Amino acid sequence: MNLPGGVQVRRHAVLAFKIALLVGALAIIGGFSAYITVRRSISGRGVQVPDLSNLTIEEATAVLKQRGLLLEEAAQRNDEHMEAGRILAQEPTPGTDIKQQRKIKVVVSLGDKVSSIPELRGGAARKAQITLQQQGLRLGEQVYVYSRRVEENMVIAQDPLPESAGLREGKVALLVSRGTPPRTYVMPDLTGHTQPEAMALLSRAGLKTGPIRHRAAPGVPSGTVVGQDPAAGYPVRAGDLVALTLAGGGEDSG
Repeated sequence: MNLPGGVQVRRHAVLAFKIALLVGALAIIGGFSAYITVRRSISGRGVQVPDLSNLTIEEATAVLKQRGLLLEEAAQRNDEHMEAGRILAQEPTPGTDIKQQRKIKVVVSLGDKVSSIPELRGGAARKAQITLQQQGLRLGEQVYVYSRRVEENMVIAQDPLPESAGLREGKVALLVSRGTPPRTYVMPDLTGHTQPEAMALLSRAGLKTGPIRHRAAPGVPSGTVVGQDPAAGYPVRAGDLVALTLAGGGEDSG
């Protein structure tokens, strides 16, 4: 059966288009396969581990980068023969064949040990900080606690203890006094008292009168305490404010 010329042309065009798509797809698949092959070849290629001893972290990182390797600082330790900040040891050892993108773990020198930890107990916390700085030590955690025996801002204890072997970049933690703990009370029930009575009770307990408010309270004499904050039974410390609410009218005071 003979088809019109125009139909035959269209069929040939469609066939050519399909063939072009197939060829293009095969080319893409081939290119991607080649890329994966190259990547695997590169990533799997072995390199020799260089000798990093006596280098700084920055120097060693640059050397490893040239070989496609990474650096990891695994530990630090003192060494009287090696300057602080330089590499003492490494794993894997120099000359080992490994694949690229692997990590080389290193141990970094902290330098020499200091002779001893100074005695800081019994001195002012600020003076202790200065002493640590002068001896190449660092201040660690400071914990503050109340003490009836040690004055405020004085050092109660330290870690490590005096005369212990210390590190130049080690830390010394301090336990510092906040001074005598404030007196604590159980909040009394002031309701039913007059304002002068309530204020006298608060004064004897070392508490202070806070804002005074008024509200209508039928059947209750004016000026009688009908509310309080904190409530009765609540723990309070010397110097805390107690707000009172009095029966009757009048302006609130702050």
